[in-house]
Amino acid sequence: MWFKNLRLFQLTEDFSLTAEQLSQQLSQAPFQPCGSQDLIRYGWVPPAGDNAEDFVHATQDYLMVCAKRQEKILPSSVVNEHLEEKVSQIKADEGRPVGRKEKQSLKDEIIFDLLPQAFKKSSRDYAYIAKRERLIVVNSASAKRAEELLSQLREALGTLKAVPLTPQHAPAQMMTHWLRGEPLPADFELGEECEFQAGKDSRVVRCKNVDLTAPEVASHLEAGMFASKLALTWKEAIHFVLDDQFAVKRLKFEDKLLEQAGDRNPDTAAEAFDADFAVMSIEITALVKALLDAFGGAVETDS
Repeated sequence: MWFKNLRLFQLTEDFSLTAEQLSQQLSQAPFQPCGSQDLIRYGWVPPAGDNAEDFVHATQDYLMVCAKRQEKILPSSVVNEHLEEKVSQIKADEGRPVGRKEKQSLKDEIIFDLLPQAFKKSSRDYAYIAKRERLIVVNSASAKRAEELLSQLREALGTLKAVPLTPQHAPAQMMTHWLRGEPLPADFELGEECEFQAGKDSRVVRCKNVDLTAPEVASHLEAGMFASKLALTWKEAIHFVLDDQFAVKRLKFEDKLLEQAGDRNPDTAAEAFDADFAVMSIEITALVKALLDAFGGAVETDS
């Protein structure tokens, strides 16, 4: 499986666990489906699929893990409809208003009654640990979901010293300079999309499918706006959008990279998964290194 969004974290000390040791730790906190009164459940599953046994998929020094999240879908509109009916019934039967505290109590009762009937929605969050680079790469567009995975990993291991990967130079500043015409670092090219924000208010301007060197794009910079998102291509092989939080979104790999995994001639789904991960982890780790170099390296963290 190929990652589509990257949330990046820096380990502040060496990751000493082997794949086997990490798998053993995660197996102590496996995913369990939601019970009748559970709103959400979160646990670890084998990243290579339900037929796999290991809770870690390793290739070289890269360790992939996968967390499964299941939550009950209970629309607020349904809860509120039931609440309105109960409040109306109390007013009709007892001839009195229903206060805020009592409404909250009624709402809690309704949720308790409806939870066993609620639909379940499941999703999987993947990440890999690059031991040599002291890096954790989470496949998520959401900072909250990435932090949730990291929190669960920290809980399973007892401790995990990791912080968001922060470059020396502010992404918004560097991306704005590039749009002003400053040369991009080697192997990087502008894409056809960017987003501008105003420094003094909440104005946002989005440009898509445009030449980012065109005068109409430069006019937003002249108006005092800065780049908060920028589409880039690296080595003519990986396309993505970088934002001002140093998150990589809408990652797309050219066919020549996808074909590298196929060149290994995998015979089974497990071998195909391994081949994909081997190629993907190397390329993403190299991309992250190139991005860090372009932004002056990483901010040093205390060990």
